Amino acid sequence: PRNGRVVAVCSGGNNNGDRGSGNGGSTAQTLSGAQVAELVAQDGVDLARWSIRYYHRLHEGWVRMLPDTQVAFAPPDQMRLELALEPVLRLSTDGDQDGGEDGGDAGVDAKDGFYGIGIYGGKTEANQGTLWRSAWQLGAAFTFSVGARFTKTSADTTKTWTTLPAYTFKDWGVFAAAQPFCAAWVAVEMGGTPLAEFDHPDRAVYVLGSEDNGLPSVVLRACAHHISLPAAQGRTASFNVAATGSIIMYDRLTKRRRDR
Repeated sequence: PRNGRVVAVCSGGNNNGDRGSGNGGSTAQTLSGAQVAELVAQDGVDLARWSIRYYHRLHEGWVRMLPDTQVAFAPPDQMRLELALEPVLRLSTDGDQDGGEDGGDAGVDAKDGFYGIGIYGGKTEANQGTLWRSAWQLGAAFTFSVGARFTKTSADTTKTWTTLPAYTFKDWGVFAAAQPFCAAWVAVEMGGTPLAEFDHPDRAVYVLGSEDNGLPSVVLRACAHHISLPAAQGRTASFNVAATGSIIMYDRLTKRRRDR
């Protein structure tokens, strides 16, 4: 998420979201997502153009702020919540999606879009290299690794590195800080929306789990979408990570060609 800001609420103030008694007590106070949205709107943010995420310290990641989200503050005299704003994608009159800070000339052209794909906590160099090659063949703009547990890739037989950039991030925090503007994170992990039912965003970053551990809950919560692959009845849905990425990219390519 981009455009981080901090909204401060005084427990003894007149804010509509304040549930404090103003007597300086130490009882934890809570705000709902709807109340936070109201406070952000009062601060001048157009919520028709921006959606809200908040930083969840326990999960160490950005979480979507829903109207029924409950955020607790203790002590109540330090009601500070770190937020991040994401552009809301909207359908224009010709059916394309757009987004931007000010509308009009600031809109983002979504006809072609772009996407990147990578592995979180990857274990083997061969899988990363195979995914890199497939990403080049299937139209990705970039590939990446987050917290990789290997030192190099060796499965690139087409010199993909000459035409498709690959980024290396030490951890999830560094990766999150480098998120492309107006690109949705898509977690690929068992238990998500079936791939056949998924409409790929015009601009997306697909995050694959490691070979042995998959994706942690902090990553799943931070992503705007969660998708999964089907398997034959009675058989495991745990695929090789490079194969999973190739299937996801092929599905995106064929659906976008079909819809043109």
